[in-house]
Amino acid sequence: MFAPGRDFAEHAAAYPVAPGSPALSALTSALSALVTISDEVTLAVQNHDRLALISRNERAEGLIEEVNRIGGTLTDAERSMLADAGVPALVARLSAGARRNAFLIEQAWAVDAALIRLLMGVGRIGPDGTVGGYSANPGPACVNRDA
Repeated sequence: MFAPGRDFAEHAAAYPVAPGSPALSALTSALSALVTISDEVTLAVQNHDRLALISRNERAEGLIEEVNRIGGTLTDAERSMLADAGVPALVARLSAGARRNAFLIEQAWAVDAALIRLLMGVGRIGPDGTVGGYSANPGPACVNRDA
């Protein structure tokens, strides 16, 4: 049932159960699903899998709506039990995952921009008839010493 080498305590800590509140249980379940989706988004970005990224984002949007809906229906007593249910830990994991994914996406944009600049520079012909490259000097290729 569990992965080899892992005991029940690790899994129980990863998926806390809210004591006695169906709303808190639903909230922790939705937040846990968001954490999982955040990890899947990381893999999709690393693997350049656009279709997986789109599907994970669609699933995340639905879960965010569910979290907002559940959060609006919590009573004061349920709000006081958020820490016992493990919600702050899940929110911290979501925050870390969001920062990680933002960094990875920023790096992917930078690599794509560098690749586009490289591809646009290939095949340019310089003033002396040679093919220019990525960091070709745009100045003249020779100096006229007679001037």
